[in-house]
Amino acid sequence: MPSANVAAVFTPRSCRWKTLGHTLHHRTLCSVKGGRRRGADPSTHYSATVQLPRTSLPFRVSAANRAQLEASVQQAAGFDSLYAWQRGQNREKEFVLHDGPPYANGRPHIGHAVNKILKDITLRQKLLQGYKVHYIPGWDCHGLPIELKATQVDKRKKTPANQLSSYSDPLEIRNNAQRFAKEALEIQRSVFRRWGLLADWSEVYRTLDPQYVTRQLHLFIDLYEKGFIYQDYKPVYFSPNLGTSLAEAELEYEPQHVSPSVFLALPVTSALPATLDRLPSAAQSQLYLPIWTTTPWTLPLNQAICFAPDKPYLLVWVYWKNRRLALVWSEELLHELERIVGKDQVTVMCHIEEQELAALRYQAPLDQRECPCLPGTHVTMVKGTGLVHTAPAHGHEDFLMALQYKLPVECQVDEQGKFMDGVMTELRGLKVLEEGNHSVLQLLTNTGGPRESLLLKEELYTHSYPYDWRTRKPVIIRATKQWFIDTHRIKEAALAALEKVEILPQRLEAGMIRQLKNRPYWCISRQRVWGTPIPVFYDPDTSQPIVDRSIIQHVAKVLEEEGSDSWWSKGENDLLPPALIEKLQKNGKPLPKKGSDILDIWFDSGSSWHCVLGAPKADLYLEGVDQFNGWFLSSLLTSVAATGKAPYRMIYVHGFALDEHGRKMSKSLGNVVDPQEVTDGGKDSSRNPAYGADVLRWWVGSHAADHSTMSIGQQHLEQGRDSVQKIRAVLRFLLGSVRDYQPCQHSLPVQDLRPIDRYMLHLLHGHIQKIWLHYNNFHYNWVTKASLTFINTTLSGLYISSIRDRLYCDARLGSRRMSALLVLHHLLHQLLLSLAPILPHLAEEVAQHLTDNKDWRVFHQVITELPSSWHQPQLASAFEQCLTVREGLFKSSPASDWSKLQVHITAEESLMENLRMLQTSHTSSHSGLCELLQVSHVTLETDQDQKDGFSLRLSKAQGGKCLRCRRYTTEGGAELCARCLEVISSHE
Repeated sequence: MPSANVAAVFTPRSCRWKTLGHTLHHRTLCSVKGGRRRGADPSTHYSATVQLPRTSLPFRVSAANRAQLEASVQQAAGFDSLYAWQRGQNREKEFVLHDGPPYANGRPHIGHAVNKILKDITLRQKLLQGYKVHYIPGWDCHGLPIELKATQVDKRKKTPANQLSSYSDPLEIRNNAQRFAKEALEIQRSVFRRWGLLADWSEVYRTLDPQYVTRQLHLFIDLYEKGFIYQDYKPVYFSPNLGTSLAEAELEYEPQHVSPSVFLALPVTSALPATLDRLPSAAQSQLYLPIWTTTPWTLPLNQAICFAPDKPYLLVWVYWKNRRLALVWSEELLHELERIVGKDQVTVMCHIEEQELAALRYQAPLDQRECPCLPGTHVTMVKGTGLVHTAPAHGHEDFLMALQYKLPVECQVDEQGKFMDGVMTELRGLKVLEEGNHSVLQLLTNTGGPRESLLLKEELYTHSYPYDWRTRKPVIIRATKQWFIDTHRIKEAALAALEKVEILPQRLEAGMIRQLKNRPYWCISRQRVWGTPIPVFYDPDTSQPIVDRSIIQHVAKVLEEEGSDSWWSKGENDLLPPALIEKLQKNGKPLPKKGSDILDIWFDSGSSWHCVLGAPKADLYLEGVDQFNGWFLSSLLTSVAATGKAPYRMIYVHGFALDEHGRKMSKSLGNVVDPQEVTDGGKDSSRNPAYGADVLRWWVGSHAADHSTMSIGQQHLEQGRDSVQKIRAVLRFLLGSVRDYQPCQHSLPVQDLRPIDRYMLHLLHGHIQKIWLHYNNFHYNWVTKASLTFINTTLSGLYISSIRDRLYCDARLGSRRMSALLVLHHLLHQLLLSLAPILPHLAEEVAQHLTDNKDWRVFHQVITELPSSWHQPQLASAFEQCLTVREGLFKSSPASDWSKLQVHITAEESLMENLRMLQTSHTSSHSGLCELLQVSHVTLETDQDQKDGFSLRLSKAQGGKCLRCRRYTTEGGAELCARCLEVISSHE
């Protein structure tokens, strides 16, 4: 049975003919008059009359030549000018894909390839569907990732990265960061062009550009005046290593973080008489409130204990270290107490009611302060005692409790993560996450006297904890004065706007909604210098912020004209409006002082819909799944706050690339796949050959869509290379076959085509409709899978193997051959267009070898609706009945050269009617049925008693072998069959 892949196109016979193609390249069909050389193979005498596929397109491209070939294709096909060309076309529909800016902080990695190539496939398929596409590549050039890279190692000064604070000159830091960002951007831009990405690479956006920065300042004042931006004193995530606040999107959670955890009992100083009366007399002076915490360093800053108002609590009598204690403990967590002191040491006395709990007061740890016990809905029964230690300056829920009950909110931890002077002497200056934790535990261990805290249990606890994703170090929560966006006010409108947004894949829609609902307030200020300045001045006497549109407009004008460094290089005299300065000086008042904070990079990039597009008009945002809590969300919040609309109509989400074993890539594991090595090869070409950009694009198209993760390794790349080679071979066959076909001269009406040709058009019609449906649904992996199946099984395995004889050996302009060529012509052009978004280099290379029009460009075309006459379901149904006979033949004689066979088919009437569509006569050697079955002779016989549909009787073909077509159809010892003799005779 013929192999169901492209190799079926190149059987040994066709390969033998192919070797003659070099000598026949410039020859036409010729006469066979004249003598034959003695001893020569008689069949070679007729080989020049066989119409083999001929094309200048190479069958295979070596790894060493792939990069050079793709570069030449890009130049010849005008890849760099294509974006400008299509923008100049008069097209009614426009598709806007807004680019999420990657960080300009290093060489492109495989994640860049996934993202950028998916975007390019999308743009190119929309372009072919008649859209004018809008796409401006962008780069996120601000923020700590770049600032750290820029100041990581000064080789001249030998300055290590952990001494970042030694860079005290903001302009020096900004200059280094800007230089680094621009250098990284150029490297990335060069690689992106190598991948064949559609864009005008001279027109990009950068968040460091003065125009971008000033538009951001205008958005800032718009949101401020609408009440969405405000300054407040709140606890925020803070990186002691970097000395700056962090947003939720800048965190990653380490699941194996180990913290010192303590069960600490705090002495009750006041309780209701009803509570005390239920205790044994010996326990009344020894009632304690036990708490559990994994942040012992916050204990000196305790202001309250919270309990769950809807949960039951117990009074328990405990024997611990040779003393009796009365404890309040959650009934649901009693097993924790039994674990730490022993089950036989615990005696439950009674329940304690909510009003009794609310009346309790206790002595703070390491302090003489008396603090309250408060009901809190945030208290859970997952771990601990059911009583929650509350330090308002160092916890989000703690802070909310402080607001509700007017507790003090005092931060006693500085920007380096060290205790300040407001704590006891022994702790001052200690780093809270290091020696600070240890010292607090040591102080607690030394307590235990009457009316003092009791350290019931100390142990290590493994849990998930937030880390700064840049330094991979744990963070703290620290109350500071910061600038915020009021997400609570925006949230309902954002959820309503999100209902109008299509999120693909659909299974991720709930995740986006969940991220939005759970989003806390958004801290947008950072204590760094490489970024967009927050354009706020402060009153020199009261330190109150001065936010005024006229001031910000003037600042924006200065920054746009003289660069964003002006905020740091110029003084207040140059940044404030002259009229304001004159007024203040006239009244003898000092000038306001400019602030030193910069905007969060998520506000930077989340403003791009405004700074680049000017309005929320993008059709598509396409990024990785991590952007649900990043760019997708920050863009949504800023856009809804400013305009009431979502910035996008659709979100498409892709997954992450892993190595071939499903592991995350890392330098330490040595499993990083460099996309540049994939396209151009590594130092060791035997281990890392050049696969070319199209193979990388094929891998992306085949794996990146509708998957949360995708693996890449040598095996995947070799599979991709083989797939692209199969496609190349079939396109080359089609190209060579139609070299002399002129559609205007040779075209036939569809009804005049041979049945198998009409059937092939029907299959092509369905295939192409399905492919473009997959494109529109972003199922690019289905595009690659369906394309390979169609090419390997339908086109090569069925159609080409069936028509090869008449394609090669029929009269050049004969109707049977023209019927096949019309179909091959449509196959070539439809496959080129359908594969081009994923394989643009191969598609344009094939186009350059079209003999009828050297200037034809794939991406200058627009797909049109296929003729309805191609869709012939009744014919298809009948033809597929005939294919059952073909399958039966191949199963009965799987290893045969079927051309040596003749077959006698006995079939019942309905099947015979379908077979007669391919062979009208009782017996034939050149019918469509012979062609389909690839045998030399078919005889048909109807049998009404046939129960199984049909039966086959195979026998050796009676005719001799034709020296021209190699079929066993000659009679009387002749060299040629009747068909070949007629063809030869007509050209003599």
